Amino acid sequence: MNRKSIFWGITVILLGLVLLANNFQILSWRVWVELLRFWPVILIAIGVDLIFRKSSLSFLQILSPLLIIAAIGGAIYLSQTEQVYKEKSEVFKFHQSLSPDLEQANIEINFGAGILKLRGDSIYLFDGDLITPSWLRPKMRYKATDKEGFLELSEEGKRDRFQFGRWGEEHSWDLRFNSETPLTLKINTGASSNYLDFSSLKVTYLELKTGLSKNEIRFGSLTSTRAKISAGASQIIIFIPRSIGAKIEADTALTSTNLNELGFRKQGDVYFSSNYSTAENRLDLELDTGVSSLKVEFF
Repeated sequence: MNRKSIFWGITVILLGLVLLANNFQILSWRVWVELLRFWPVILIAIGVDLIFRKSSLSFLQILSPLLIIAAIGGAIYLSQTEQVYKEKSEVFKFHQSLSPDLEQANIEINFGAGILKLRGDSIYLFDGDLITPSWLRPKMRYKATDKEGFLELSEEGKRDRFQFGRWGEEHSWDLRFNSETPLTLKINTGASSNYLDFSSLKVTYLELKTGLSKNEIRFGSLTSTRAKISAGASQIIIFIPRSIGAKIEADTALTSTNLNELGFRKQGDVYFSSNYSTAENRLDLELDTGVSSLKVEFF
């Protein structure tokens, strides 16, 4: 009996064991959904088999069944990870009352991997719904000095437990801030999807540091905003009111952008909207990114 037959036999046995575990509810049937996501591995395994079948390296045909076995193991892991993840998610509700003499609030947000949503229209200075795995605990700190407030949102726990996991709705923050209070925002995230709607907020300064991420950012026209975005390989979509002037400075080359199509004037690495010099309120945006795409839309 050759090695190749042994490994293909092990593959069939593994599939049978998975079905047996499904019948006894040891494994979720979702494992088969996850296994379908690995279907390209079959093509790779066939290709490996064809390459080494009649070569002097024919012993490497063993890689074909090994790839299939690895795909089965990956599907089992992902199905169990999501199941445990959902069972251990918790919802926390935070809020911070609004002081009538508050003139400025400085907000710092430290968020890991997941979905971050931010918007205005809160009756408080801040309120939010934070969905977080049980081994991560969200924390809020607040202090006020004279007429200025300082609010920090963060998490503590063993983040490394999710190094290979998938983050989604089970780890998401929905944050709301007061629309009448001028804000400065410092936001730090990991690999995340960030939906930041400042259209009804008075954001005077924004600093966003993020990793591999998707970002949809909607600026408002209530005040002038100075913003800096530092990101890894990211997709960035920015919505800008037509009434404000915009200046966008890109320190690194963007893989794609539609700024020229929108009539922005370029001077070196800086793009200016046609109304930048005449607008009452302005957006001054500095981008420091890796390989990223930038799309701007007016509203």
